[in-house]
Amino acid sequence: MLEVVFSDSTKGAMKCAKNYNEESRSKGAVAIGYIGKKPSKQELKVKYEGKPIGGSSQDVVCIGFSLDVGGITGEIDGAERQEVFNNIWGSVGFDGKETERFFQKQREDLTRLLTAANQGVPIRIWKSNAPYSICGFSFVCGILKNIDCKVSVVSLPECREMSDGTVVSYSNWGEISPGQLYTFLSWERDLSNTEKCVQANLWEDLKAENAPLRALVNGKLLSVPEDFYDHLLIKSIPEGEIIMARLIGNILGKYQLGVGDGWYALRIKKMIEDNRLKVVADKDPSHPYGKILMKTTI
Repeated sequence: MLEVVFSDSTKGAMKCAKNYNEESRSKGAVAIGYIGKKPSKQELKVKYEGKPIGGSSQDVVCIGFSLDVGGITGEIDGAERQEVFNNIWGSVGFDGKETERFFQKQREDLTRLLTAANQGVPIRIWKSNAPYSICGFSFVCGILKNIDCKVSVVSLPECREMSDGTVVSYSNWGEISPGQLYTFLSWERDLSNTEKCVQANLWEDLKAENAPLRALVNGKLLSVPEDFYDHLLIKSIPEGEIIMARLIGNILGKYQLGVGDGWYALRIKKMIEDNRLKVVADKDPSHPYGKILMKTTI
């Protein structure tokens, strides 16, 4: 069984989940910092208890090309995609070598996926309603369209009632701890050839439109203009000053749309260039989001 995910963080969690055990739980606890009182060993045990999904941790691939953003007519790992990646993440310190390493890993995972499918290895796709994930799903359906292989899908529910009666909402797989991923296996379903073709055709339509952005609108993946999310930025900016990091954090917390901080940062930069926002100070020049912003009066 080859697990397919659409972000590096989910890939790491899935690799851990394949053989989740007491040692995995301990490593996870050590890596986390705490605000206030540190949880007891018993509290940590409860928080990180879980079960493995099974199989090898090597049987996980990430198709993480951020396909919701930028043009998609060129090669999926080509110069066009790398330019999109650099535009989004260049402000947080990714240099050319890091970008090349990232894309090399993506190429390797894409090759592994195609090889496994052609060899008849069962494929299991972990999909959420985050735009990058839905785009990745449609893209994968496209490349598997003419390959006769077993494909199943685990779709992240928007919300789920827990055993204690509370309801938890989700926006992407990164919100699920590795030890709890096994609890979603009951949501697994086979992907029919009809659905695979429908998704593959959707991806071809999106490629033909080649919009700068793709978003989930009323449950449908659509091509949208690059300023589609700008209204969220505008209405989240107070009348006074606000540090860029706080602005982005507020939006990510309030509007859980599966849109990354890099895209919001790119749009803020454009608003500054268009004189819709102005930089009044730089609180932390070493941090890409350290600028203090204010609305302009035009």
